[in-house]
Amino acid sequence: MNTALDVKRQLLKVDKVIGETTEKKVIESDITLPIQATKIFDIVANLTNVVGEVREGGVLVTGIIKKQLFVVDEGDLVKHVPEEVPFRQFIDVEGAQPNLNVQIRAKIIDIESQLVTNTEVRQEVLLELFVKVTDVQQLKVVTDVKGGPKDLEVDRKLLKVDSVIGEDRVSEIIKKTVELPITAKKIFQIVGEVRDVQTEVKQDVVVVRGVVHKQIFLVDEGDLVRHVTEDVPFSVSVDIPGAKEDFDVQVDVEAVVDQFQLVDPPGRQLRQTILLDIFVKVSEILQKEVVIDVSGTGIKVDKKLLKVEQVVADVTERETVDSEVELTIGAEKIFRIISEITDEETQIENGKVIVRAVLHKQIFFVDQSGLLRHQREDVPFQIVANVPEAMKDMNVQIRLRIIGDIDFDLVDKKTVSQTAVIEAFIKVTETEQLEVVIDVTFDKPPKPPKPPKEEKVIVVKKGDTLFKIAKREEVTVDEILEINPDIKDPNMIFPGQEIKIPVKK
Repeated sequence: MNTALDVKRQLLKVDKVIGETTEKKVIESDITLPIQATKIFDIVANLTNVVGEVREGGVLVTGIIKKQLFVVDEGDLVKHVPEEVPFRQFIDVEGAQPNLNVQIRAKIIDIESQLVTNTEVRQEVLLELFVKVTDVQQLKVVTDVKGGPKDLEVDRKLLKVDSVIGEDRVSEIIKKTVELPITAKKIFQIVGEVRDVQTEVKQDVVVVRGVVHKQIFLVDEGDLVRHVTEDVPFSVSVDIPGAKEDFDVQVDVEAVVDQFQLVDPPGRQLRQTILLDIFVKVSEILQKEVVIDVSGTGIKVDKKLLKVEQVVADVTERETVDSEVELTIGAEKIFRIISEITDEETQIENGKVIVRAVLHKQIFFVDQSGLLRHQREDVPFQIVANVPEAMKDMNVQIRLRIIGDIDFDLVDKKTVSQTAVIEAFIKVTETEQLEVVIDVTFDKPPKPPKPPKEEKVIVVKKGDTLFKIAKREEVTVDEILEINPDIKDPNMIFPGQEIKIPVKK
């Protein structure tokens, strides 16, 4: 027996993958050294401020290659020369349109350098750029179907995706006045970058905390360019209705020193306006059976093709990174250690996700003469997570952060031991194209026509009425009228008229 169709639906809000691609690009640059060099000792480079802008047909990727050149001068001393090389590359992505979302992974594959003259260095940096364009779509999908025809068949599949709870982009203005350590005639340049970003998800709100690290280049009273650093902490709340503590959050923060002005006299105070651009997306890993096909008599199905990231696994690992650094000069105390994680790489091997990165540290210490000194240190580290479901062709998303402050101890005047705790959030996904059912209708088949009844023909006699004929033939008047549509008035029949009579079996 056919019954009414019961269709259950659920609203999914997912990142639909529009397209993705990986390209390698060579960035060339020439730098003129401030000294005469005999050879290049080493080049250390990392990428900063890598952002993407989705345009029609692709993504414009911009960023900065920060390089530290170590060259040997004519006196056989190793000298350090910093260099920043901005780059812009357009990556073709079919279907990309402005206002869509983009994910970017960029890394340096190789650096080739050549000392053209004793003061000119030519370099080629090979970059690998991965871009993925997505669009947040809300779609009601069918999760179950019951009732309908007897031969109803429903095919289901377990879908495990990031269901987007909400996202928002906010701007925050920070006005800050800093006391300079020396008197400045003018400000040459201020370079800012965001560090130590941390997030806290609460009910319906995400709190974003971090530090804007600024490098201030100023001209002193002797017309020399000086360098001063400053850290400006910030804390911003972003309203995301539906957000909860255990939900996942992605944050992107950019900082621009919009305005700055020396406060005269005497040029020891610098007034600044910092513009923060903060993007927050909150999602929940949703595990739900969805209907991918329905069949049966009278069933009509409406489907839609989704290209989504199916979540295979997500894990969190912590690793302790210990290191010792030898200072170039004896220290009385360690003033501060600023750290960040750079050069992130991932690899899937034999059911394990291997994360490699570098803990980049800037150590500020007071030497034995009371001067504040600076020394950098790079500590490579590796985190291995067991993910049996992971396979080589799957995608890996990671977020690394330093838990708390770096513990340090001045073992002797020139040796500093340090301990950092690194937390890695690892998500393994697989890009999947899946046709899901978004609507089901049921057209009940029409009732089959009644089989024709057997009948005989009689001739009306004088004095007959339909009532008398029906009684004589053991049928009803209605049954006679049903097979004699030409009788318009049951009271108007006449002798000699032929009438059909149904024959009961």
